[in-house]
Amino acid sequence: MNDIKPFRIDIEWTEKEDFLFSCHYGSLSPGSGDALQAGVESRFFPVMVRAMGNVLRKLCREHISFPLFLVALAFEHRHLLSEIDQLLQALHSHLEKQDGSGSWSCYISGERIYPSSSRGG
Repeated sequence: MNDIKPFRIDIEWTEKEDFLFSCHYGSLSPGSGDALQAGVESRFFPVMVRAMGNVLRKLCREHISFPLFLVALAFEHRHLLSEIDQLLQALHSHLEKQDGSGSWSCYISGERIYPSSSRGG
């Protein structure tokens, strides 16, 4: 079993209310390396972007009872739990390949992100 465990999650919103989800992780075993291995993925999760936009707006206005708020989100956004599951699967897939401390980031967008291609003339 891998001793790598997440210890901090950061969420940074953009002006479009897309966001960068980052998870910092480390090894539970003593003497493991401390070098960060950063790589940013991109994923299309429109429901999650709308829900997190609601979280951002709500955080700016009032205190949130977070567990109740998450339950309400789950009922309002049926596909949200599926998108969260996909995000966590991607994170766990990354963690399974690691043997030291690092971070994993994923840019979450409500719009499809198409890879750039260089097309000739």
